[in-house]
Amino acid sequence: MNTTNPELKSQMLGALWKVASCFCFAAINGIVRYISGGSGHEDMGLPIYVIIFFQNLVGTLFMLPFIYNGGWKGLYTERPLLHTMRVISAVAGVGLWYWGVYYLPLAHAVALSFTGPIFTVIGAHFFLKEKITVNRAMAILVCFVGAFIVSRPDRILMGAEDSLGMAALLPFGAAIAFAVSKLLSRVLASQGESAESMTFYLLVLMAPLSLVPASYAWVMPSTEYWPWLAAMGIFAAGAHYALTKALAAAEVSFVMPFGYSKIIMSAMIGYVAFGETPKSMTIWIGSLIIFLSVTILSFPEKKIKLQTA
Repeated sequence: MNTTNPELKSQMLGALWKVASCFCFAAINGIVRYISGGSGHEDMGLPIYVIIFFQNLVGTLFMLPFIYNGGWKGLYTERPLLHTMRVISAVAGVGLWYWGVYYLPLAHAVALSFTGPIFTVIGAHFFLKEKITVNRAMAILVCFVGAFIVSRPDRILMGAEDSLGMAALLPFGAAIAFAVSKLLSRVLASQGESAESMTFYLLVLMAPLSLVPASYAWVMPSTEYWPWLAAMGIFAAGAHYALTKALAAAEVSFVMPFGYSKIIMSAMIGYVAFGETPKSMTIWIGSLIIFLSVTILSFPEKKIKLQTA
């Protein structure tokens, strides 16, 4: 007799798919750090926005057959300006994030990137008039405590040699830019834009828009870069596929804590590939606190809400 619990099996599959997606994202970060020369490899040094351009070009070419088979009529939009603003914020976010990966140890950069949902909540309050509930207020407070522990701005101001420096602001800037992109996505969806059109315009417009900053430091990738760029495309497809499977198998609130594995995997890649070793436990303490704040957002909302002017 088979006594396996179907719900438990589905949850375990969801957890495994979530961890798989985190591995793919961590691998992309490691590749970007390597081919951009941020790891100290002087023989590598592809400019950040050149990497972004080819990444999005490959993604666009990959999507075209699916768009063609699904038809072009569903891609019509009456909101080209909002789409363009969304893509500009996304390009800025990717650029700031890759620069953060270039300058910072992988584990630190990934830990600070988890502040993204908090900036989305704050932006939704000010621009979309969404109320800040008790859960969200707690998450914001806890997140900033964790971010302080990881980035230690007090040590930056004191000029400590082991501080992250001003580069610690890059993941924050990326998180804010991505939050703007998500808020614009929410606005577009509320106005009737389809998921297909939003995905299409994001991919198609990111390539030419990223070409603008890339043109100022243009370098045509040599043959040694193409396997890495292709690997980025494969890992990107794998990451999104695994994330979709995870959310299909289990609830968001269950799989969310497994996202912490991205920090662990990034630290492992940083150690094995680049010899990066965290100098203190603050990275782990701070990142756990940041991730706790994101987990709080998944709790059921309370009826009591904090009203702000």
